Amino acid sequence: MTLRRLAATLTALTTTTLAAALLPGGAAHATGADRPQSIGVGYERWTLPGKEAMGTAHAQVLFEVAPDWWVGPAVYGAVSGQRGGFFVGGVAAQRPITLWPGRLWLLPQLAVGGGGGGGAPVGNGLMIRPGLGLATGLGDWKLSAGVSQVRFAGTDIRSSQFALQLEWHSWFSAQPLSRLGQRMGASGRSGLGVDRMALLGGSYRLKAGAPNANVRLVGVRLDRLLDAGLPVGVEAAAAADGPSAGYMELLAHAGREWALADTLHVGVRAAVGLGGGGAVPTGGGVIGHAEGTLAWQPSPGWRVGVAAGPVAGRSKALRGNRFELSLSADLEPGLDSRGPREGTVRRIEWAGSLQQIDRVDRRDGTRRAMQTVGLQLNHWLNPNVYVTGQAHSAFGGGVGAYSIGLLGAGAATAPRWGGWQFGAELLAGGAGGGGVQSLAGAIGQGMAWVGKLPAGDGPHWRAGVGLARGKSGPVSPVLQLGWVVPFGQIVR
Repeated sequence: MTLRRLAATLTALTTTTLAAALLPGGAAHATGADRPQSIGVGYERWTLPGKEAMGTAHAQVLFEVAPDWWVGPAVYGAVSGQRGGFFVGGVAAQRPITLWPGRLWLLPQLAVGGGGGGGAPVGNGLMIRPGLGLATGLGDWKLSAGVSQVRFAGTDIRSSQFALQLEWHSWFSAQPLSRLGQRMGASGRSGLGVDRMALLGGSYRLKAGAPNANVRLVGVRLDRLLDAGLPVGVEAAAAADGPSAGYMELLAHAGREWALADTLHVGVRAAVGLGGGGAVPTGGGVIGHAEGTLAWQPSPGWRVGVAAGPVAGRSKALRGNRFELSLSADLEPGLDSRGPREGTVRRIEWAGSLQQIDRVDRRDGTRRAMQTVGLQLNHWLNPNVYVTGQAHSAFGGGVGAYSIGLLGAGAATAPRWGGWQFGAELLAGGAGGGGVQSLAGAIGQGMAWVGKLPAGDGPHWRAGVGLARGKSGPVSPVLQLGWVVPFGQIVR
């Protein structure tokens, strides 16, 4: 990759995806229950067997869980080479060591995750990535350069390389859980820093001759309004049909909107990012699309939208048109009001999870179990009902390129008998990759769970048992163990 491409990749990922879209709260300093947070992006050039080069970019969101100890979710994806659709999701940790206060740090790091794709020989998909960097910074920004090593367990992949990373440090705006249900004024954005969330369904109609000419997608979009009519953010989607099962994409977008009436808006939007898998010809993995948009607001805080425009990738085979239908909801209070902004403190949960999924049919005719690592975001509408978005990637069972994206809703009891809580959820979404046949394309999953909240609430374990089913094949039993971190957020 040339320096120009590297600069463009880092700039797009930094300014569009994270620094603009997901900078939380906007607070300059901590207040109340606010917690330190670091948002980072980076670039590395991995070497696969046969001296094959693959450029990868990563993004991570870390929280200070103890003094100078930072932990949080991370995702890695291919941006050059011939492995478009390669993604790894997992957990990253780092422990900065101060060499010169406020100016220089030694930065030991460790990331562990699961994934694959693009035909990369990742085996079970379990990735271990230690790293060591030297970081310098000014104010809230840090730039680090160093080395890292990437290994995939049980494979010949063992790559050592130069690593770059840029971080932005701020505060994760949160409210004490004791304030759940209270109405409060909101002077700035709350914890997630996201103004609007949309559920979307769409399709790519590619040129004749493409391996899959019609790719149907389901996904989610997160928007932040830089100003009235200027949304930026991130979006993720996965294939919802069998022929393209295994296709996934993660993109950053920016747009402009104009009001035709109080409830009707038109606009334009452009997005660029990473995608691949499912025999969709994305080449090295970089894709983009541009479109015109039309949105109707049937009631305050809700929108129904349509969009259409061209889509293209680095591969000449990825040329065509994109169509989308979406339903969005405002998350921040008072986006459609000129008066004082206020909202209700609701429960939000981040959760990391491990899953054991049994009775999974493979394309080679075998039936085996597999293991996944995942990340969940649960948004509670009231003390008993929540909506959830989840992403899981395989790290065991010989299906390293397999990933799942799910959306759904759940219900739970109030904590009782010393903090025990019982719940259930129903999810649907897309999955594929890794030679999995039965749980590919559109899938559904039901889960019953139990957790024990500590005194005063707070982080806790949650265990679940459920069933997953694709369009064909057996019903697959699922066992899940998760670590849940709750906090309060002011929402509509």
